[in-house]
Amino acid sequence: MSNEFYLSRGYTPQVKSVTISGLSTIKVWTPAAGKRVVVTNVSISSNAAGTIAFYFEGNDRIAQFFRQGSATINPHIGSWESTTVAGGIFAKVNTSETDGVYVNLEGFEM
Repeated sequence: MSNEFYLSRGYTPQVKSVTISGLSTIKVWTPAAGKRVVVTNVSISSNAAGTIAFYFEGNDRIAQFFRQGSATINPHIGSWESTTVAGGIFAKVNTSETDGVYVNLEGFEM
C-alpha cells in the first residue's frame, strides 16, 4: 500500500533512523504499545559493501539487500506490514562497520 492509503485513514507518518555498528541484530523500530508497524520506505547507506537483512519480531525475514560501498540504496518496497501487535522491526548486517550502516525507515504505526 502507498503512503496515501495510510494518510487518508488518519495515520501520522513516522521516521526512524539508526546506525548499526556491529554484527548483532538490533531493533530498528519499536512500536508503541498496542500498535503494529507499517514500513513504506527504506534508505540504507554505508562506506563498505555487504548485506543487510530486515526481520519482523520472531525472526521472520522480510527482505535482504546488498549494499555497495559508499552508496545509498533506496529500494522500492511497497509496504511491510507487521501482523504482530507491539512487534518490532530488526536489522542485521554481515560485516562489522567502523563508520556504521545508516538505516532510515519511514512508515506508520497503526
